[in-house]
Amino acid sequence: MPRYAAQLLQGTVSTAYKSLGALQTGGTTRRIGIYEIVFGLAGALNTTNDTQVLPDVSRFTSTSLITGTAFTPNPLDGADPASLATFNNNLTSEPAAIAAAGSGLSMLNPALNQRGTFRWRALDDGDNIIIPNTALNGVAVRALSLSYTGTAIGTIMYIE
Repeated sequence: MPRYAAQLLQGTVSTAYKSLGALQTGGTTRRIGIYEIVFGLAGALNTTNDTQVLPDVSRFTSTSLITGTAFTPNPLDGADPASLATFNNNLTSEPAAIAAAGSGLSMLNPALNQRGTFRWRALDDGDNIIIPNTALNGVAVRALSLSYTGTAIGTIMYIE
């Protein structure tokens, strides 16, 4: 199965959840298995206090493709075909199904210090976060902070 990596990016973290990236199925997409997510902060630190950032990984179902900056995921093996999934980072609008915190769709929600990095990795293929081969299903990686307003970045790695 081909493996891919895509860049998570959100230019400005705010007090409301903003997505760094959304991996979404299309009509011809294979089933997707997310096996690694890395998340960190790249902007200037909040120097007036030691602040926290709350990343979130949530499922969503949409009625249309998500809007943001289109990003072509890179195959980890150059001989693999292009990914069939749709990926956008720096989303301009949140998927409606997960726009509110506490929607029940969250799968990972760790608190993170602004100086820290978060990494989640499936222990084996049976632990992957699976996106079914159903049109417009997906997973979004989001973040919020009460006082950090810089850039959040990361990588999401998956198999099709």
